[in-house]
Amino acid sequence: MDKVLVLNADYTPINVTSQKRGFKLVHKGKAEVVKESEDRISSIYRTYIKPLIIRLLNYVSISKKHLKVSKTRIYRRDGFECVYCGSKRNLTIDHVVPKSRGGDNSWNNMVTCCNKCNFNKADRTPKEANMVMIKKPFEPSIFAEILTNSMEDVWIDYKKSFTY
Repeated sequence: MDKVLVLNADYTPINVTSQKRGFKLVHKGKAEVVKESEDRISSIYRTYIKPLIIRLLNYVSISKKHLKVSKTRIYRRDGFECVYCGSKRNLTIDHVVPKSRGGDNSWNNMVTCCNKCNFNKADRTPKEANMVMIKKPFEPSIFAEILTNSMEDVWIDYKKSFTY
């Protein structure tokens, strides 16, 4: 794993960075290691711990950023499968409320859909077409965009260490 989860001073996750950058932050005294890897970083003179999770020592104010809607992000959010039938073939984007009826290009109005379901739904809402969504549309957080599965496992294990 070559990524490091960065926590703010209040232990909220704010970023995922490279192993090199994480090590530099710790070495310069700007962060502390919260969880370390079993592997080590070796040099000629010394062996260093390899951080998995670091916490910044000074609080960094982060403004809430909104992700821009894109086709790729919609597909990723919906798991690359149709929200109506679960198919993973011939995918396209469907507007829950059709654009012809005032629907917009927003996170809550766009879903991944296969061509067959999109054709069956046509210019209607899912309710009018008697179609039920397996997954409801939502706006993902900026953190969801950068969090990888392996880092998510590290984060979940870390959170579990606080439960009794």
